[in-house]
Amino acid sequence: MKKHISLFIAVIMVFSFMLTGCKGKEVTPENTSNDSETDEGVSITDSETSETDSQTEPEQTVSKADTSGMDFGFEESEPLSSGQAGTPASEVAYNITSGGVYTLSGAIIDTTVVVDAGKADVDLILSNANIQNSKGPAIFIRSADKVTITLADGTTNTLSDGSSYSVTDSGSTLDAAIFSKADLTVNGNGTLIVNGNYKHGIVSKDDLIISSGTLNVTSKNVGLNGKDCVKINSGNITVNAGSDGIRSDNNSDTSRGYVYLYGGTINITAGNDGIQAETVINIEDCLLTVEAGNGSSDSLFNSAESYKGLKAGSDIYITGGIFNINSKDDCIHSNGSITISGGDYTLSSGDDGIHADTDLEISGSETKLNIKKSYEGIEAVNLYIRDGNISIVATDDGLNAAGGNDSSGGGMRPGMGHFSSSTGTMVISGGNIYIKMGGDGVDANGSVTITGGNITVSGANSGDTSILDFDTTGDISGGTFIGTGASGMAQNFSPSSTQGSIMVSTNTQSAGTNIELKDSRGNVLISHTADQSFSCIIISDASIVSGETYTLTVGSSSASITMNGTVYSSGGSGGPGGPGGFGGWFGFGGPGGPGGRR
Repeated sequence: MKKHISLFIAVIMVFSFMLTGCKGKEVTPENTSNDSETDEGVSITDSETSETDSQTEPEQTVSKADTSGMDFGFEESEPLSSGQAGTPASEVAYNITSGGVYTLSGAIIDTTVVVDAGKADVDLILSNANIQNSKGPAIFIRSADKVTITLADGTTNTLSDGSSYSVTDSGSTLDAAIFSKADLTVNGNGTLIVNGNYKHGIVSKDDLIISSGTLNVTSKNVGLNGKDCVKINSGNITVNAGSDGIRSDNNSDTSRGYVYLYGGTINITAGNDGIQAETVINIEDCLLTVEAGNGSSDSLFNSAESYKGLKAGSDIYITGGIFNINSKDDCIHSNGSITISGGDYTLSSGDDGIHADTDLEISGSETKLNIKKSYEGIEAVNLYIRDGNISIVATDDGLNAAGGNDSSGGGMRPGMGHFSSSTGTMVISGGNIYIKMGGDGVDANGSVTITGGNITVSGANSGDTSILDFDTTGDISGGTFIGTGASGMAQNFSPSSTQGSIMVSTNTQSAGTNIELKDSRGNVLISHTADQSFSCIIISDASIVSGETYTLTVGSSSASITMNGTVYSSGGSGGPGGPGGFGGWFGFGGPGGPGGRR
């Protein structure tokens, strides 16, 4: 029989939207009735995930006049099971059983709108719709090829589910205010408010695409979940989630389970991870603000949960955008590699600012990276810095290749001890880098190679910390390096370096002390003001060469240094000292360095 309802729901026309989803060009349509579907022969690469979907929006908007005199043709179908002997009329589901454009306007209370259209495309236009179902999902897409939810211009639409479900579906575990087993796209210029009172806000078991519109999603668990992928092209999106903010969780197909952002303004407050992808996170552009796990002020110790800003199971690619991330755990984390070649970042972390389990590369002169708070600033097995403007504040190490001290953090930091010793590689070939740390500044459990860039290290003057720390070799052949810190475990660059380097130990000098290096003609080569107290200085620059004599002034004291090789060390554990190390004879305090005058 026909069900007459006062809600404006009308079939306008039947047409097919040629919307390219997240499956890639070679993928044929899938059986959307299977939650665990996969496609053959498709693999994710950076270039493939950067393809833009060609969303087709409706060509006409349904007005009240369009529907006058029409018999709204929702067929009463078999109701979703309520677990009761009889299903009350209020729990009867209304099915959209054929493709076309349907406008929903007004209120539907305690009823699920069901799309069950087989392989057809369906467009749902929400025009001041208010769907509240205390017994199950507001919208359940059981079958379709693609479904587009279009937010009519200037309208505000609200979809809410109940805090518990009495309705079920034999083919699905319903757990979201909008639950889809087909590709789902949200577009339009209206507003959509989603309240996921049971578990999740919006769930697609295929692809979830947001092309435009204003979305405000509040959920008890995950805010936005696309099993195969989540793509955001544009829009103003706010997510307040009890667990993950945005998630793609296909763990059975390595070509799925990714998140791709190429536009939009996104604000996420998440109880766990801000954005979590089973495979790849690919970001070309967006304005992204994330607070994960109540932010960096909360303690991370003794926690088995994940509270990361961005978290990927394989790789992260970022080429642009503006990022403000405040997370209890790592701000940006990958179980594989991270490639950053653009973007403006402000990061505060209770653990690492940026962490990759394998390779981490930062490039692009336009890259601006400000790690305002971290335990370790940037960490990976192999770390490559090509360019960019980087500022790091860390309570432990600033730059760390291969994990640093495995006992750091008292043995309670999640993921600690992952790296093996003497295997890390750090290569710095460009960029402007500032590091203020409580541990080591530049630390590699393997080798350090510096061929360019301007590097400033401000270390704590205490404990077994050091400006520079490496296990095998530390070679410098270009760029400028100026570091201040503790002298007890100080280490200079290796004698194999082709660029001159000077390391001296001093009496404890206060923050604000000026350091100046002049050549034999009185030209100032290096001038630096320390912003923490120190007892050791390391300077390397192309102007420091073997056979030349230099004057080093620290505060009001000066001394002459003659370079008999490329590396001069006084104190610490660095390379061979020059004639006349910086001992008490020069008024800097401490014994002369190896090979120096005592």
